[in-house]
Amino acid sequence: MYRFASFIVVFLLLASTITAISAAIYIEPEPPTLTQESTEAAVAPTEPPTEEPTKPIPTLAQVDEHTQDNAGYTPRVSPPDKENPCYYSSENIFYASDYGMPNCTCYAWGRAYELNGEKPELSPYDACTWYPYNAENGIYDYGDEPKQGAIACWAYADGGSGHVAVVEDVDDDSVLLSNSAYSGDEFYMDTVPVNDPSAGRDNWIFQGYIYVNQ
Repeated sequence: MYRFASFIVVFLLLASTITAISAAIYIEPEPPTLTQESTEAAVAPTEPPTEEPTKPIPTLAQVDEHTQDNAGYTPRVSPPDKENPCYYSSENIFYASDYGMPNCTCYAWGRAYELNGEKPELSPYDACTWYPYNAENGIYDYGDEPKQGAIACWAYADGGSGHVAVVEDVDDDSVLLSNSAYSGDEFYMDTVPVNDPSAGRDNWIFQGYIYVNQ
């Protein structure tokens, strides 16, 4: 009788121990297998940024040649030839300094040279210096009215190098500009409103026009 009672006690102790160990052990379930369909449904692809369509370059026939500013002025609406020394030779101070096109200063300097037939006396530094440099040195007339052949000048609010472009045509509402952009397009056309040459770009501070072709 004593042995039977002892056996019962041992059995109960063993059973309770096994139950406690089983309760303490947690077996992590295997993760569900992902199929291609479930993965595609769970992760939506990232849409690439939408690029603005490139504006077509107008032909010379599409540009009105206003004679009120410069009689006989021929707007440039296509890239200069690579053999043109005004832009692509050591005659151009920016090209000679390894700041050739694409570069707004190299282009605008070359365009002024092309228009006048002589090297312009423009700032040899960043675009944002062109307008104050000219005003301080009294070289060319300057002002706020767009005219064919004038150089439009901007500084950047964040302290960047600024931008310059050349006025090719003017109508009642808009100004047609020829441009080049450092690390960007070698040549492109742009249109800005007469009353807002910065075209709503908060970072662009319009300084004025330099009348190099008068």
